[in-house]
Amino acid sequence: MRQLLPLLLAAATLAGSPALAAGDGESSLAHSPWLALRFEQGGAAVPLTAQDTLRGEVTLRRAPFTIVLPVRGDDDTYSIAAWTDDSIFAAAEPEARAMPDPPADLPPYFQPGTGMADTAAGSGALMLGNEAHNHLSGLRLGPDYYRHVFNVSAIAGDDADGEWQSVPISAAKGPLYLVAWFDEDGDGIMRHGEFEFLVLNFR
Repeated sequence: MRQLLPLLLAAATLAGSPALAAGDGESSLAHSPWLALRFEQGGAAVPLTAQDTLRGEVTLRRAPFTIVLPVRGDDDTYSIAAWTDDSIFAAAEPEARAMPDPPADLPPYFQPGTGMADTAAGSGALMLGNEAHNHLSGLRLGPDYYRHVFNVSAIAGDDADGEWQSVPISAAKGPLYLVAWFDEDGDGIMRHGEFEFLVLNFR
């Protein structure tokens, strides 16, 4: 796993992806098109912009924010991989997963055993890894049965010395790239319609 925090804290914007401005021509969405994920910040909804049918982008302040995830059942589990560039999108092999019987294996960050350890009720850190993911279930989806939330106030990852560190969202300089997956039929196969790509820009 590459070192993460030096990349995040660099003064230059990462990956050459500029923050989106309202009115740039993209379609504004209240929630993501496949998993119906929503973003909130400061008690207000933050709309997404659709880049295509699979990828949405959101522009956030460098302050704590919330990802709201739909309640689907009693034992909901969401997986969210986050990284500093869009290589995790390619690793998902979206074209292969659009076929009726996807031949593609799970991407490396969703393989069994790659869920990153967090506190029982979540620490508020969005953990970064191109070979691991944030495993959200139980109290990590919040204490309220009627509303699943992932409250993010920090970014966690390896520093230049390979030591795990957590920094506040205020330190974020470049975009983050997320792959979200909900295994709707519980078959362990990441199929088209069960996942989507998100880009988090900060201003």
